[in-house]
Amino acid sequence: MQQNYSTLFLLLALLGFGQLQGQDCPAPQGRTYLHANDVRALITQGGSLFFDGSDAAFQVPYGSTATNTIFAQGLWLGAFDPGGNLKLSAQTYGLNNGYSDYAPGPLDEMGNALAENCQDWDRVWAVSRFQIEAHIADFADNGVIDSPQPEIMSWPGRGNPQFFDYNGFMLPDINQGLAPYFDYDSDGQYDPLDGDYPMIHQSAIIPEQITWHVYNDPDSPHTETQGLPLGVEIQLTSWAFNCADSPLLNNTIFTSYKLINRAAEQLDSLYFALWTDFDLGCYTDDFVGSVPQYNSYFVYNRDNIDGEEDGACPSGINSYGENPPVQSATVLNRPLSYFMYYDNNVDGPPAMSDPNLVIDHYYLMTGRWRDGIPLTFGDSGYDPSLSNPVTSFAFPDDPNDPNGWSAYTASPAFADRRTIASVNLGSLPPGAIEVVDVAYAFFREENANFLENVSAMYDGLGQLQGWYDSQFETGCSQPATCQEDCVWAGDLNADGIANHCDLLSLGLGLTRTGPTRPSPYNWSPHNGEDWSGAQHSGVNDKHLDADGNGLVETEDFGLTIQHYNLTRPGYTATDEYPVGPELYLTANTNLDNLQAGQSFFLRVYVQNVPDLHGLAFSVEYSPDYFQELLPIGSSYDPNAIDFLTDIPERGQLDFAYIHAEPDGQIEGSNLFTILAKTRASFPEPLPSNTSPIRFKNIKAIRADGSEIEIGGTLALATFPDIMTGTVSPAFDARITLFPNPTTGRLYLNTQGQAVSRAELFSPTGQRLWQKTGGIRDGEALQLGHLPDGLYYLRLQVGRKMVVQKVMVRA
Repeated sequence: MQQNYSTLFLLLALLGFGQLQGQDCPAPQGRTYLHANDVRALITQGGSLFFDGSDAAFQVPYGSTATNTIFAQGLWLGAFDPGGNLKLSAQTYGLNNGYSDYAPGPLDEMGNALAENCQDWDRVWAVSRFQIEAHIADFADNGVIDSPQPEIMSWPGRGNPQFFDYNGFMLPDINQGLAPYFDYDSDGQYDPLDGDYPMIHQSAIIPEQITWHVYNDPDSPHTETQGLPLGVEIQLTSWAFNCADSPLLNNTIFTSYKLINRAAEQLDSLYFALWTDFDLGCYTDDFVGSVPQYNSYFVYNRDNIDGEEDGACPSGINSYGENPPVQSATVLNRPLSYFMYYDNNVDGPPAMSDPNLVIDHYYLMTGRWRDGIPLTFGDSGYDPSLSNPVTSFAFPDDPNDPNGWSAYTASPAFADRRTIASVNLGSLPPGAIEVVDVAYAFFREENANFLENVSAMYDGLGQLQGWYDSQFETGCSQPATCQEDCVWAGDLNADGIANHCDLLSLGLGLTRTGPTRPSPYNWSPHNGEDWSGAQHSGVNDKHLDADGNGLVETEDFGLTIQHYNLTRPGYTATDEYPVGPELYLTANTNLDNLQAGQSFFLRVYVQNVPDLHGLAFSVEYSPDYFQELLPIGSSYDPNAIDFLTDIPERGQLDFAYIHAEPDGQIEGSNLFTILAKTRASFPEPLPSNTSPIRFKNIKAIRADGSEIEIGGTLALATFPDIMTGTVSPAFDARITLFPNPTTGRLYLNTQGQAVSRAELFSPTGQRLWQKTGGIRDGEALQLGHLPDGLYYLRLQVGRKMVVQKVMVRA
C-alpha cells in the first residue's frame, strides 16, 4: 500500500501539483495543557487532541485522582477535487504508533510547506489571562511596554516584529493571518509593543487561557489513512474561562478550527468531522447519543454505577463511581450534518467495525456504514434491507424518553464505540476559509443519577449556545487576578520555580492544615487566605497546599511534578556549584578514557553530615558529550519521601530526599545509581576533550528547616579520541580543498601558509589518520580507499585549528 501511494504521490508532483509536495515530517509531538478551570485537557499538534500517546488526557473535574471522559479525538477532513478524486486526511491514535496525516506548520500562498515547518512549528503556543492583563496595564500607564511578557511577545500574530527574537525563526506573511489577537491600533499587524495582545474573536472577555497552533495535510506522508491530501492548512485555537458564578463554564473548554484551502483547486463536498473515542471514566459501560437540535453529541453511562458494581474498572482505570456524569461536544456555529459510530474490533457486521480504506472514512463522515449502506432509524442503525427509514443521526432521542431511539432504549450489545460527528462545509475555493467552533461540556449535578445528568445536559446546552452567541458578555464573573503573595500551585517553597527543592518544604510541613482554596490549580497566580503557620524561610504555609484542599499531603507534590521547572514572572535562575567532600561520584570505568557509544555506571554518595535531615541537588552534565545520564533507582530508605528525575535536554538530573521520621537523620550512603551513556558519535568538533560532571544548587537542611552548607566533588570525563578545535564557518579563504566532493585525490592549496598537521576523522569522531611535519602547498591527500561518505579534515595552521567537511564519492 505504501509503495503504491508513494508512486501516485510522485506522479502527482511530476504533473505539477506542487501543493501536494511534502517533506514527510515525522509525527508531530508538540503539546501543552489547556488548564484554566476544572478541565485539564491536552492540546497536541497534528490533528489529535486529548491523548498523550498512551493514556486519556481530558481530565474533569481536575483532582489528585485522574478521571477522564474522552480518551482521544481526531480531526477528519474529506472532499473531492474537480476530477472526482477523493482527498482525505484523518487522525486517530497517531501519537501512539507514529502515524499521522497532518504535519506542523502553515503553508504559503501556493500551498507549499515552509522548509522549517517540521521542527520550528511543532509546538503549541499558550498565554494566560494574568499575562494579558499585566501587558494591558503595562502599556496603559505610559504607552510603553516596560516588562515584556514572553508569551505575548512570542505570539504568532500576523506581522509580529518580535517573533524571531523570541522564537528563533521567521514568521511568514500570510494573507489569511495566523494566531488571533486584539489590534489596539487597528493597523492590521500584531505588534505587542504597540499595545496589541492575544485575544479570540468569539469573546468580549479575556479567557483564562488561550492556546494556538497550526498544521497542514500536504506536508505529511499520510501514514494514518494513505489518503491523498486536500492541500489545507488548519489553525486551531482553544480557550477556557474561569467563572466564579458558572459551574457549567467552569466545566467547559472551547476549540476553533480555521480551515484554509491552500490548494490550486476547489474542494467539493467537503466534510469536517470530529472522530471521538469517549471513555467516560470506565470504558466498559458507555452509551453514546446525539442532540440534533443543539448540534451536539454526548456520552453517558448505561447505569448508575460507572464500571463494576463496586466502581472498579479493568486495567486500574479510575471510574466516576455512583451517579456518573455526562460529557457532550457541541458545534456552535454550524449545523451538525451527521452523527455516526462504529464498534471497535468486536464480533458483528464488518460494516460496523473500524474503517480501513479511505472511502470507509468518508462513508462514516457522510452518514453511511463501511459498506456504503446509510444509517437507518432504530435498533443499531444498521439495516442492509433499508426497511427502516434512512436518518442522519444515531441515537438522537433523550434516553429519558422510553419511546425514543437512544442507546439506552435500544440496548445494543456492548462495544467500545467511536463516534464521528460531521459538518458539511460544501465547496471551498482556493484561498477560502471556513471556521468551526466546538464546545466540550461536562455535566454532573449534585445527587443526580446518570439519567438526571442527561437531563441537566439538555438544559445546559441551550445556555451554552446562548453565551456563545452573546460573546460571553454574560454568564461569567472572573475572579480578580492575584497581585501579592500569590499561590502558584506546585511552588511549595514560593521561590519562584516548581522543582525538586519543593519536596523539602513539603516534608517539613506534612499534615499542616488551613483554609481551602478554590480551583483551578494551574500555573497562574492564585489568591489564597493566609494560614496560621509559616515555613522556616518565613513563607506562609498556604503555599504548601498546592491542590487547595486545606491539608498538606504528599499529593501536593504531584502538582510540583505537573508544573515542573515552570517559573513565575520575574524569576531569575542563580546556579551555584559549591565545592566540598560531602557529595561525590564513583564510576565502574576509567573516566579518563571514555569512547563514543560507551555505557557505564555512576554512583552518587553522601558522607555523614551531622543533623542532615533533607537533601536536594542537581547533577549537571553536557549533552554534547553524553546522550543521557539515566537514574535507575534510589538506594536509600524506601519509606522516605524522595524524588529523582532526568532532564536530558538540559543535561541535568534532579534529586530530593527527606527523612521519613520527623527527627530522622540521613546517614552517609549511596544515594542512587546512574546509567551513563556517551553520545554514539561526535561528528562535529568539540571545544575540549574533557567534560565535567558536577553537583549544582545543593540544599541541605536540618529537621527544623535551617540550612547546612555542604559541597560536591567534580568528576571529569575525558574523551581522548574525539575531534576538538574551533570550526571556522567559512573555513579559511586562503586555504582551498579541491575537488570536494572528491573521488579519491584531494588537493590542498595553502596559499603559502604553514600547515603543520593534518588529521582525518570519521563522522563518528574516530581519527582515521594523521600527518605531521608540514604539509606542502598543492600536496594531494589520497582518500580513494575510504568508503563513500562525509569526513572531517582538521588542519593546524599556525596557532589556529580549522576544520573542513570533505565528501568522498568513489
